[in-house]
Amino acid sequence: MPHLSRNLQTMVAARHGVVRSDELLADGLTTNGIRRLVTSGFLVRVHRSTYRIASSPDTFESRCAAACATDNESIVSGVAAGRLLEFRHVYRTETPIVLTAHDRTPLARGVLLRRTNVLDATDFTIRRDGIRLAAPTRAWFDCARDLNDEKFECLTEWVLDRHTTMPKLWATTRRLAARGRPGLARVQRVMSKRADWQKPAGSGLEVRVLNALELRGVGPLIRQHPLHLPNGVTIHPDGADPLVRWAVEIDHVTWHGGRLDSQRDKGRDRNARRIGWQIDRVTDQELSDNFDQVIEELVELYRLRCREVRAA
Repeated sequence: MPHLSRNLQTMVAARHGVVRSDELLADGLTTNGIRRLVTSGFLVRVHRSTYRIASSPDTFESRCAAACATDNESIVSGVAAGRLLEFRHVYRTETPIVLTAHDRTPLARGVLLRRTNVLDATDFTIRRDGIRLAAPTRAWFDCARDLNDEKFECLTEWVLDRHTTMPKLWATTRRLAARGRPGLARVQRVMSKRADWQKPAGSGLEVRVLNALELRGVGPLIRQHPLHLPNGVTIHPDGADPLVRWAVEIDHVTWHGGRLDSQRDKGRDRNARRIGWQIDRVTDQELSDNFDQVIEELVELYRLRCREVRAA
């Protein structure tokens, strides 16, 4: 990089080509020298007093790094943080979503600026490239305002599986709860539907199936309801209605496709019948091929089961 010291070149390269004017001045450039670099096309202005080396590509990461370099108190959160954290079930945004305090307006363009009065040290980490990134639990909470209930429920299960626990999610919810906070009502709706002891759903597909069944009048279904089998094994079906002793399992081909897995599942189903339970299984492949038809079949099986229990 011409005109820049080796130390500054190294720092800028790690930060996706982003550099601040105060860093350039400290490196020996003058204000007129910076202006000439912009005019010549060597520097591209991103924010007030923040630039990107023109040879560095304009990427999502570089835009996040530029936002954090411009305001050293803001953090990237919401679905933007979800992209950097590789969250599933969030849409892929190209615009950094930046949290900052109510009394600050350091960024005027190129970002979606959101205000917060609760921003603790535990809410973020600083990456090696200078991006201040929301912690998984804070990013999860902030995603609620931009997702519908089904997507947020799927995200919640994924975050529980990969990053945290229900008590920590509840602690985050209580800490951030404030009247009128966007997304809070969605967080509370989704969280109230599951118990702390429940294992995370294996996939968003399970959440989608159980929600579709409940909309058709099945249940209410309890997720991961414990069944203590006569052989001493305890199983947790994906969804269960204890009143009629009916449960549904969503089998994933890659997880349940082997011979030993299939034998184990059949054995568990037989032992469930020994205590009066009916477990109906469907596969992710069936659901992918014709989701609505599979749901109709499960609804019919559930209604048949209800009639059998009433007639007994």
